[in-house]
Amino acid sequence: MSANWYFARQQPGIQISNTLSGEHFNQGAVGDSDWQAGESLVREAIQNSLDARAGDEAVSVVFHVSAPSAMTADTAAAWFGSLWPHLRAHECKLPTLPSTPTDDGFIVVEDFGTHGLKGDTEEWHSPRDGDNNDFFSFFRAEGLSGKTKGSGGSWGVGKSVFNRCSRINTFLAVTVRRPEQDALLIGKTLLWQHYVREDEFLPIGQFGVQDATHSDLVLPAAERDLLMQLARDFSIRRPLGGNEGSPEPGLSVVIPYSDPEITAQSLLSIVVREYFQPILAGRLCVQVSGHGLDPGVVNLDRESIRREARALGRPELDQLLALADWARIDGIRAGYSLADTPKGQAPRWDESLFRTSDPRFKELCQRFERGEPVSFCVPMRVSPTTRSPQRAGFKVFLQRDLNGRGYRPVFVRAGLVVPNVRERAIRGHDLFALVTIDDGPLAEMLRAAEPPAHTTWSHETARCTGFYKYGKQTIEFVVGAPKWIADVLSSASTERDVLALADFFPDPGDQGRRTGDDATSAGKKTTKRKSEWPERRPKPFRIDRARKGFRVVRDNREITALPLRLEIMIAYDTSRGNALAKYHEADFRLPELEPKIERAEVERCDNNCLEIAPKSDDFCVEVEGFDENRDLYVKVHAIDVVAPEGAES
Repeated sequence: MSANWYFARQQPGIQISNTLSGEHFNQGAVGDSDWQAGESLVREAIQNSLDARAGDEAVSVVFHVSAPSAMTADTAAAWFGSLWPHLRAHECKLPTLPSTPTDDGFIVVEDFGTHGLKGDTEEWHSPRDGDNNDFFSFFRAEGLSGKTKGSGGSWGVGKSVFNRCSRINTFLAVTVRRPEQDALLIGKTLLWQHYVREDEFLPIGQFGVQDATHSDLVLPAAERDLLMQLARDFSIRRPLGGNEGSPEPGLSVVIPYSDPEITAQSLLSIVVREYFQPILAGRLCVQVSGHGLDPGVVNLDRESIRREARALGRPELDQLLALADWARIDGIRAGYSLADTPKGQAPRWDESLFRTSDPRFKELCQRFERGEPVSFCVPMRVSPTTRSPQRAGFKVFLQRDLNGRGYRPVFVRAGLVVPNVRERAIRGHDLFALVTIDDGPLAEMLRAAEPPAHTTWSHETARCTGFYKYGKQTIEFVVGAPKWIADVLSSASTERDVLALADFFPDPGDQGRRTGDDATSAGKKTTKRKSEWPERRPKPFRIDRARKGFRVVRDNREITALPLRLEIMIAYDTSRGNALAKYHEADFRLPELEPKIERAEVERCDNNCLEIAPKSDDFCVEVEGFDENRDLYVKVHAIDVVAPEGAES
């Protein structure tokens, strides 16, 4: 094999700097979620492909998960034999690695309809502002992005996802570039500063051919026999020229020794859940194939995605996709524009934004109550610190769920679902809500408010703080849209519900009530007698105080259904405002407190949010380690329930 793995040696004056870009995908300073290998792989691969779209046709992305031993030991030795001594170095912290390459599984990710990794392959200088070299950013740089404004990602660390999904922190890739039509092979490994015998090497290794002039410059390999061997060994579908016809532009990535938690079935579910909008819009098609998937190959496009959502056993997700499908054409045409927010002020929700006396608005209220979809255009202004306020806006699509409990609000920025943007439970509404922010000043600001994994929004990111006025208020305005609009739609079409807060405030009893409250007089509302007030609905759980925290256990098991999922939100209580909204990660981080979970599965554990799936009536969640000098606020929400055997649902 003419190409090989190369590491630069440590030189005098070069500061030791271990690459930590993978850590950007753990819980970070802006509250990013825990590393989830499958989700991060799907998001990085698809977003890169959408950003590299070459024309008006849909981008196709293919995920293939091999059988556990599809890569033989001989194949592994041929491709990674020269890398193995570096992987085995004590400093690289891979103690379970065998002494020689062994058989294992791999994942292949390919895209079609893209322009590949454009740019000068011999460039080794950092590009100047305005220059764009995709090849350099992908192969020679960490923390540097060549993406333009309006693209999905911009941190330049997302490509380390391919390394992190490999148990040897390594990937190989072949790219065909448009218009060059050349096929190039590269590889990259992210390790730590390490020793092999007496020689000290820098952390990043590259696969390729050494430059004749600069020995530390690794160039891509273009040898045809080598490219064809890679295609045969790892089942790459991309035409690479020769008898197969012209090379097809795009990128194919091979992830050897892949994380066993990444399965074809999990990738399929993630794609349906997080990339339904570009698929429904006809901008993206995805194929998932491989070990454990029944059937062996699943194609996701505009016609099939809803069928696959139903096959996953998620009817509520199918209903959300129906709303999204309506939103992309009919919903945009039927959009009702709200009033603009005041110029020079922080955006905030107020009833003055709604023209409630407008006959068209009243018609929307009636449609909403009947369970028909409705849509709204929300104008606003984004205020960069160095420029005058810019006009912007977003769209909100709502539909009541007349037969179920609805689905959490979904926020989509430039075609990318931002999954951990969570609004507090919308009490009193069972609905589907879709918020879309297309390209423009607001999308640019929210992209700056996202961490590298693009999973949430925070005004405290390095790219947002100091660059925008009213960053926090702008994010809260967007996130609060579904609740505000649903509240106004409901209150405008019905009389005010005097019992809406009955669960929050105790019954004052007869003391203080006027005599004759049960009578009706002209110009006065009738007040219900005490006997007519509904009893407080029993909860399927109970929150108990623990020594330095709290405990959540089953309650009212005879008359309530076992929760399918529970969402537990925690914060230190505050004298003013919402405690959860004022949570800061400096207060505490749940993963560090190591919650004790019995007879339940953890589905999510963020900084201050824990989501579990109880498996029996004896489930118990206990969290301790909080500051004893501060009051604790705990909110538990049953996201879904199933009826116990023999009971009515």
